[in-house]
Amino acid sequence: MSVPKVENPVQFLVDNGILFEMNRQVLHPLGLELHFRLDDDGRITAIDLLDNRESPHPIAFSPEDFEAGRREYQAYLAESGRRNMQKRRKVGMVIQTGPNPRLSFPGPSEG
Repeated sequence: MSVPKVENPVQFLVDNGILFEMNRQVLHPLGLELHFRLDDDGRITAIDLLDNRESPHPIAFSPEDFEAGRREYQAYLAESGRRNMQKRRKVGMVIQTGPNPRLSFPGPSEG
């Protein structure tokens, strides 16, 4: 089965607040922050991974950046993100917790 690709993945991640959420929930607690530098056409010119692991000070968004990222991510969830998570929840897979995910739909006696 061929999985379709997002046309401009970086722009998609940025515009929908997904990069914000990846940084906020996964990378910031590890002392890291991912940035994409884009040209005027939205193409990647560089990828930066800021390394704050040795600093006693946590990485944090400014209040303005936090509100903007949260707003974009919430809009994405409302538009399609929650619906997609609910679809996956029905088959028992939202977050992979082990090496052998269940990839089939439950049968009538299972679900």
